[in-house]
Amino acid sequence: MRRSTGVLYCMRILIISDRTVIRAGYRMLFEGKPDLEVSGDAGEMSQIEKSVAALRPDVVVIDSETNSLDAAEVIRFLGAAVPGAPALVLVGEFDDQVQRLLRAGARGLLLNRSSPAEIVAAVRLVAAGYSLLFPCRGRRLVDWSAPAPAPADGEEKGNEKEPGRERLGRLTRREVDVLRLIARGCSNAEIADVLFVSESTVKSHVQRMLDKLDLRNRVHAVIYAYEIGMVRTAGLAAGLPVAPVG
Repeated sequence: MRRSTGVLYCMRILIISDRTVIRAGYRMLFEGKPDLEVSGDAGEMSQIEKSVAALRPDVVVIDSETNSLDAAEVIRFLGAAVPGAPALVLVGEFDDQVQRLLRAGARGLLLNRSSPAEIVAAVRLVAAGYSLLFPCRGRRLVDWSAPAPAPADGEEKGNEKEPGRERLGRLTRREVDVLRLIARGCSNAEIADVLFVSESTVKSHVQRMLDKLDLRNRVHAVIYAYEIGMVRTAGLAAGLPVAPVG
């Protein structure tokens, strides 16, 4: 039953995790907010299918650290079943699964150890149609110098007109820096802090970078950075500018 909250509309949330305690915890967090409503939760694929059909959620919150569910497969199913319901995935680490989740269609990625306020804000942003990558501060650093992985035997390299890494040659040095920081999850304001430029200058660099690489948005920029091996989970690479923590 829909709660009487005094707001014009409550965003309907579906929580997906095979861990009962996780579902209960997120339910308690969201139900304390007047503009959010947990329409249901699911712990296995059959429940997800029934819940999606019956509830038509505005946003789906997915726990990626599950044993019996594949978050990427869940996202692909949601994209086909309810294309208007974006997925926010809560992940334990910034690791190799990120590219797979983005390619599956995740609208938002956030560390599951983020604060309650950050998780609630992420739900609202994703439900409102924004793409979200967890903030660049306060998480593991990323090695930007990793070489692009060689394709496995028999693996197709794709039919791009220009090899992926060679497309970087279209960019200025500053635009490459911006791409690296976007892939790290930084906002425009954080990029401006790191590069000592104005936020409007960052916006201009971002748009030129996307145009030159024929990318639609920041999420596609992150996918591209991973595909060419620009980033990987690791320690701090030499010479990488790092935004101050705080």
